[in-house]
Amino acid sequence: MEEEGKPIKFYIDMALRRKWYIIIPLAISIVASYGYYKYLPKIYRATTMILVQPQAISQDYVRTTITTSVSDQLSTISQEILSRTRLEKVIQTFNLYPELKNKIPMEEVVERMKKSIEVNLQSRPHSDRAQNTFSISYDGKEPRTVMLVTNQLASLFIEEHLKVREQQAESTSIFLSKELSEVEKQLVRKEAEMKGFRERNMGKLPQQLDANLRILERLQQQLQTLATSIKSAEDRSLILQNQIEQLKKSATVQIPRPTTGGQTAIGEENLPQRTSDDPTVTQWNQLKRDLTAARAKYTESHPDVVDLKRKIANLEPAAKEILEKQKALIEARQKELKAQRERAARTNEPIVTTDPATDRLIAQYHEQHTGALLEAERLRGEEKKLKEEIVSYKKRIEDTPKLEQEFSLLNRDYDLLKTTYQSLKDKKIQSQMAENLERKQQGEQFKILDPARYPEKPVKPHRDRILMMGVLIGLAAGLGLAWFRDTLDPSFHSEEELETDLGLPILATLPNMKEKRTQPEQSHV
Repeated sequence: MEEEGKPIKFYIDMALRRKWYIIIPLAISIVASYGYYKYLPKIYRATTMILVQPQAISQDYVRTTITTSVSDQLSTISQEILSRTRLEKVIQTFNLYPELKNKIPMEEVVERMKKSIEVNLQSRPHSDRAQNTFSISYDGKEPRTVMLVTNQLASLFIEEHLKVREQQAESTSIFLSKELSEVEKQLVRKEAEMKGFRERNMGKLPQQLDANLRILERLQQQLQTLATSIKSAEDRSLILQNQIEQLKKSATVQIPRPTTGGQTAIGEENLPQRTSDDPTVTQWNQLKRDLTAARAKYTESHPDVVDLKRKIANLEPAAKEILEKQKALIEARQKELKAQRERAARTNEPIVTTDPATDRLIAQYHEQHTGALLEAERLRGEEKKLKEEIVSYKKRIEDTPKLEQEFSLLNRDYDLLKTTYQSLKDKKIQSQMAENLERKQQGEQFKILDPARYPEKPVKPHRDRILMMGVLIGLAAGLGLAWFRDTLDPSFHSEEELETDLGLPILATLPNMKEKRTQPEQSHV
């Protein structure tokens, strides 16, 4: 028969006619699914919620050295906790999977337990303190064991988190200490290198260039002054030499030669006995006379007496030195005249002598001439040293640009090392504070918000899903069976089927007398 184009009423009537073909498979399927649910082992789940609590002290004061995100930390800790060694201890502690230990290797048991553990991070980035939470779940057959294992896993996560953070802070501090020590050694070597460079090139350093230029300018001015002083000393010595020669020519006196009796015309009284007083000696003698007069009037403690004694003491060394020179000059002149006299007695020649005053003047000029020559010689020595010093400073100034680049490189490396050292030192102090923070458990912590509770109903298998699947399978089987049974029935069940299949109109219908007869009875009943 043709099924196309049939109204929905046809299918409804078919379902009503074959209702037992639908109800019986549906009931069997529901009972079978419920039996299957009862047969499957029950799996319970316990879950604990853990809060990632920020550090107790503000990071404006103590900044932690652990910069990894919560998800990265959780991933690292999960790998540690879910390792074979840790899970084996948990399995042995709670005697988990006893029916599997003797059937499969321990590695597979551990893998099965690992699949039963679930860790989920729940981030809350828009909250005031940006706290995060994560949950730890464990599935098992025994509700109490599931609860205990979940709480044990939470404790392991908290302990491992504290341990990992403390180790990371300690490792950071140790690493910074080693780096700081190494940089400090490099800095000391660089300081020694710069010190050696300064010592080797003292006076040639770039920062000394301006000072060297000023010193060179001053030395050149001193050289010009020395040249003028040398010229003045040489001119003065020439003038004194000329004056000495003129005095010797103009002041020479001839003494008559000796008489027949061997006596000369000059006697002992003609020999020079003293020189005219020097101004210093004259002043010294006058002060001594004034002191004698003052002592006659005043005591030794009188200011005038004390002042005269001080002046005499100041002039006494110079006056005595002048007197000694005058005495030596007189003795020398007397010896010279005696020698001339003896020579004249032998040769009968006149004695040539000069006036004692002129001799003293000539001696003074000789002394001044010698002093001028010595002064010129000393100034020439200073000029030589000054020229050598000028050459040295010129060499320094010429070498300064050559050393500037090398010094700049050394200084740049030193500044870089110094900056790095200071930065590492600051980080070292911060890392020590962060390490103390973690040791005192004032840093970021895991805190249990909701501990695992005793699971009252299983999470697997899903009863509603299994029953729903049984209902669907039963309906599908019943409808299919009803349709199949109806297709095998060749009878017509309605006027529409008859007209549709035969293509002829219906002229009249006979009611079902049996149904008409039973209806009143049913209604009466």
